[in-house]
Amino acid sequence: MAIFTSGPTVGQISGRIGGSIFSHNRGGPYMRNGTIPTKATSAAAMDAKSRLAAASMAWQGLDTDTMLAWNAYAVQNPAINRLGNKISLTGHQTFVGNFCRCDRAGVSTLTLPPVAESPDALKTLTLNLDVGAGLFDVTYTVTPMAASLHLWLKACVTQSLGVSYYQNLMKLISVTPAAQVSPYDFQDDLEDRWGTLQVGHGVAVDAFVFDSATGLISAPRRAIGVTVTT
Repeated sequence: MAIFTSGPTVGQISGRIGGSIFSHNRGGPYMRNGTIPTKATSAAAMDAKSRLAAASMAWQGLDTDTMLAWNAYAVQNPAINRLGNKISLTGHQTFVGNFCRCDRAGVSTLTLPPVAESPDALKTLTLNLDVGAGLFDVTYTVTPMAASLHLWLKACVTQSLGVSYYQNLMKLISVTPAAQVSPYDFQDDLEDRWGTLQVGHGVAVDAFVFDSATGLISAPRRAIGVTVTT
C-alpha cells in the first residue's frame, strides 16, 4: 500500500498502488510497473513469515485486559512511517512489532506493553569498508552499550554510486548481543544477505539501538560509504 503527504496534488508518495510502484532516486520521485512475487523462498523471508505467525498466535493468547492495555499504549505512542509522519497503529500491530523485534534478537518476548521510553539513538556512526586486509566494521558511540542494549543493523549494497534513496533497499542484516563494544565487524552479516562484495560497491547502513528489556528501538543513524581494498 502506498503512503503519501498531500500537497496541491500529491506532495510525497512511496509504495504500491495497484500495479504501480512509487519511489525516489537521484532524479527525484518516479513511478514504475510492479510485480507481485508468487512465492518467497529465501531463508530470511521464511523466517520472517514464521515470526509473524508466532506473533499473531501470541496475541490471540492474551486476555482482554492485556489487549486493551496494548490498544491504549498504541494510541499514546504513535509510530513513524517511511515519510517521517506519525501514525496510530492498533494494539495488535504494536504488539506484533514488539514481539517480532524481541524474537529476532533472541530475547524473551513481552506480554504487557513497556513502560519505559525508546532508547536513545547512537551519537556517532562511522564505516570502514575495506574488503581486503584492512578493517570492515562500524564504529559508534556510545560504547560499550548498556546491559540490555543491542546494535541493530540494516544495510544495502548498490552497484551504482548515483543511488541516493535507500529506504526501500534496506534489509536487516544483524542484531548483536547486548552490551556490544565498538567497533563491530559486519562484513559476514552483510555478505550473507547481499552476496560477495566487490571494490566500488556502495554500502548504506542504518544503525539502531534495540532495548531487549522493553522491545523498543531507537531512531536510526545512517552512514554511507564505498568499498575499497588494501
